[in-house]
Amino acid sequence: MPEWSQPAPAAVRREQVVSIIERQGFARVSELSRLLSISEVTVRSDLDYLAEANVIQRVHGGAIAGIRSTAQVPDYERALTRAITEKRRIGHAAAALVESEMAVLLDAGTTTLAIARALLARDELHGVVVFTNSLTIALELGAAEHNITVVVTGGTVRHKQRSLVDPLGDMFVGAVHGDLCFIGCNGVSLDGFTNSSLPDVAMKRRFLDAGERRIVVTDSSKIGKSQVIRIAPLDRADLLITGTETPAAQLEPLREAGLAVEQA
Repeated sequence: MPEWSQPAPAAVRREQVVSIIERQGFARVSELSRLLSISEVTVRSDLDYLAEANVIQRVHGGAIAGIRSTAQVPDYERALTRAITEKRRIGHAAAALVESEMAVLLDAGTTTLAIARALLARDELHGVVVFTNSLTIALELGAAEHNITVVVTGGTVRHKQRSLVDPLGDMFVGAVHGDLCFIGCNGVSLDGFTNSSLPDVAMKRRFLDAGERRIVVTDSSKIGKSQVIRIAPLDRADLLITGTETPAAQLEPLREAGLAVEQA
């Protein structure tokens, strides 16, 4: 019997593929096809996509897991394997708002990392300054030093999130004013934008305070959810960018509350 008998959306299916490979260490194309009830052509396409994203390693006849299983890797690395295509679309939609000579505040997170990667593809930009508390984003954007200047906020390192937070994380951000501010979150509901980590919330609030136009980016799995700590009420953001996977019924209450929403 197939482990999953019903076809799943691409993003969910790829997470299932990763789960099988990480659990077994190796999986053949034919085996994945049988377990997921999908064609071998689809399996090969998914494996190629995941290999390109550095989630698994492609080998002859199938794929193998990385050095560590997803159950052992830090939360940040595990989050990189979720909603890959959706985050990529959100990243491109957000990066399209950036213009030359802008100052941009970019929060730490996997969806904001997708924004940074989309910015790297925009060769026409010049004079852009990005302020970030993400070590990963800072390193990736450093490759575009000819048209993007990267400034790191400073602060205390959070290894799992690869971010910089208080103490000392607030000193620099308080002196900065950005044209655009992008932050991520773990929950969006009528309660506002919420997160599960207090150190991260403190930095997100400071980013919002420093931005002229404030934009929240998050994938569809976070819409309608509420976490333990509120970052800000809905009216503190000028725009929410999420994926087309988000049901209209979940977005309608947010729009009725006055939040502008764009689906990528």
